[in-house]
Amino acid sequence: MIARQEFLPAYIIHTRPYRDTSVLVDFFTESLGRVTAVARGVRQQKNRTRSLLTPFSRLLITLHGKQDLKLLTAVEADNRFFSLQANYLFSGFYVNELLLRSLPELDQHPELFAVYQTTLQHLHEQQPLEAVLRCFELALLADAGYGLDCENTLDTGDLIHADMPYLFLQHGFSAAAGYVPEEQCIPGRVIQAIARRDFSDPQVRVVAKKLCRQLLKPLLGSRPLHSRALFSSPAS
Repeated sequence: MIARQEFLPAYIIHTRPYRDTSVLVDFFTESLGRVTAVARGVRQQKNRTRSLLTPFSRLLITLHGKQDLKLLTAVEADNRFFSLQANYLFSGFYVNELLLRSLPELDQHPELFAVYQTTLQHLHEQQPLEAVLRCFELALLADAGYGLDCENTLDTGDLIHADMPYLFLQHGFSAAAGYVPEEQCIPGRVIQAIARRDFSDPQVRVVAKKLCRQLLKPLLGSRPLHSRALFSSPAS
């Protein structure tokens, strides 16, 4: 049994209908990580909770029930709502889907929760979209144990130098030895820019996007992400 909780800071990352009038809600919480709960009766027109269950709005919730199915017993708005528009809105859905697909239930991720809030703030401010998404993806990967070492080579531990070419290995880089086609190499300066989270250079953006997609595959599996289909100019 999970005891009744105090109010937990939380965001909604997914909802789906449950029985006649209820909804299953996937929350991302500060202290419990991802957790699924039943919101009873919220599909009824006069239900007061219904209007609160929206994405990108910080909530305070209480939960009760067994580990495999919790009950949402109370919810309040926490006066922090991020209004997202156009591709920034679709990016918010993309970030939520990454959390839903990659995080196991009831696995704490307090640092990632803070990164998520910062990401929503940056999307709300319409900061450069690809930089916002790459920063979140890299933080998610690091938190899940799939982090990318952009400072030292994976095989020898040597520092990565700006003027040297490198090959991408599973979770890092190796100095390119002998003849390697240029299109297979990644310049050291690009890797260093990714380490600094500096995505102002178009080449850095292209490489970072490709690397993040490869690194996310073990977490996401083979099913395509529904949110990617929303983009008119894909950044995810």
